[in-house]
Amino acid sequence: MTKTNERLYFKKIGDVGVDFTLRKPFSDPENLGSLLSNIAAIFELMPKTPVKIVDLGCGSGWTSEFYAKAGHDVTGLDISKPAIDAAKKYFKMPNLHFVCSDFDKLNMDNTFDVAVFNDSLHHTDDERQTLKSVYKILKPDGMIIICEPGKGHSKSVSSVAAMKEYGVSERDMPPKLSKKALIGAGFRDIKVYSHPSKLHRAGYKQFSNTRVFLNSVISRGLVLLALSTVMRSNSGIVTAKK
Repeated sequence: MTKTNERLYFKKIGDVGVDFTLRKPFSDPENLGSLLSNIAAIFELMPKTPVKIVDLGCGSGWTSEFYAKAGHDVTGLDISKPAIDAAKKYFKMPNLHFVCSDFDKLNMDNTFDVAVFNDSLHHTDDERQTLKSVYKILKPDGMIIICEPGKGHSKSVSSVAAMKEYGVSERDMPPKLSKKALIGAGFRDIKVYSHPSKLHRAGYKQFSNTRVFLNSVISRGLVLLALSTVMRSNSGIVTAKK
């Protein structure tokens, strides 16, 4: 049932909602800095020379366009046909392609150098099955990058609202869960980095009212230290090799 709702999500949000997703990250000024910080971190972790990338759970394709603009050959993949149809109509680049597919059932063995999950793996029902499927489509020594919201995501106000209104999956997907599934799928050389958007907010967000104390240099330093060390297993970005 969850996959059915994921397929229907872009139909349910209507033309206005789809237009909002097409123009991200700039259509979302409240989260613009955080969204860009995630993309920046992904660029730092992936190869600098042009490679073949699959953007898994790309939605209507704004992240795929970013990778393509950097010169990579990109395939954006999503389970929602309305999302993929919108992406094909809106984004026109010779090195950018879109495919409607369930990322648990991929049929492109040994095709890609890099697979990216940017805020999308937590929508799967079974991350183990998904990562086994992704393992097959990567070339030997291919790389996977997983940037997910982490522990506590399922209980956030926006997640609870999305699950109630659209019936989509908004699971917690901390690095420790991703690592376990990656090992089970056969991946190696697994590394965990601090979550970029959380580091961004801790370093730059201006707090007010009762939380104004978080603006101090000492408070920011302590939070950044915690995010970079003990909290990485709960919220971070994960890479691995095939």
